[in-house]
Amino acid sequence: MKKKGLFLTAAIALGIAVSAGAQTADLPEQIEGLGFSFSSGAGGWSTELTFGEDGSFTGNYHDSEMGDVGEGYPNGTIHCCSFSGKISPVDQIEDNCWKVKVDKLEVDEASEKTEDDIRYVPADPYGISEGDEMLLYSPGTPVSALSDDMQFWAHVNMQDGRQDELENWFLMSEKNESGFVSYEEVSMINPWKDLTKEELTSESGLSFGVPEGAEDVIYRYLPDENLAEMQFTLEGDEYCARIQPAMEKTDISGMYFDWENEEDVKIGSCAGTIGQAKTGSEDRVELCQWYDAEQGLQYSLSVYTTDPDGLDLTAVAGQICGK
Repeated sequence: MKKKGLFLTAAIALGIAVSAGAQTADLPEQIEGLGFSFSSGAGGWSTELTFGEDGSFTGNYHDSEMGDVGEGYPNGTIHCCSFSGKISPVDQIEDNCWKVKVDKLEVDEASEKTEDDIRYVPADPYGISEGDEMLLYSPGTPVSALSDDMQFWAHVNMQDGRQDELENWFLMSEKNESGFVSYEEVSMINPWKDLTKEELTSESGLSFGVPEGAEDVIYRYLPDENLAEMQFTLEGDEYCARIQPAMEKTDISGMYFDWENEEDVKIGSCAGTIGQAKTGSEDRVELCQWYDAEQGLQYSLSVYTTDPDGLDLTAVAGQICGK
């Protein structure tokens, strides 16, 4: 369920301090030990890189399609691969920006297999390719130096209060329309768990209503925050619904856009809000959030679409929570 042509990610990234004038020759040392993540919270997929010495890296890619089931794999399909490679500096473009080249990229050999009722299908890495020349930006880079699409992959819209400078390393490829953001702890690569609908309800006690006509439905769970998520497509648009127990109304969407056309709405008897925002590409995002005080549950539902005026997001929201 990769979002085509859209620069969006739902991964958590932690930055490191670095001198803006780091020499090109020392660049591999600056990123040694760091992980980089290219992912979208609305897609159930990610590509992860971890850098070692001299620009070498290892990586993995997975794309969960829990709706792609068949005989022998009722719990869905995961397209995945492990790989390794190396980048080298080419030139320093600006004080905070370097051009690097992917000198080598090798995918580990693997065969299709089925385990735990899930089919695993070998795939190619997504977002990085051998021979590609990418741009690497260091923390401290002015956000204004990045295009709108680059800013989405760099997570600057995923913080309370828009960043003026990058807090993380950012590796982007114009060729592959991808952006990798750095973090320091490998344990944070993929805190989400892919589950079936039944497993999600059993583990979390939370459940979603599936809107009529929804396809490619997948379920995920973030145990540390008791946050459940359902992703699906409906009439060609990609949706992301979330539920979390809460004592009061709160924002669980993970989105911090400059919302437009905000208005109050009712989802059944629950008070909520709805708003729209520009994504920097041809798409727009629309978000509906509502709080069920009786059940003590906070909901959110977002959609990426080229025609938000042609949607009735509140009607879909009502099906999500059975209102």
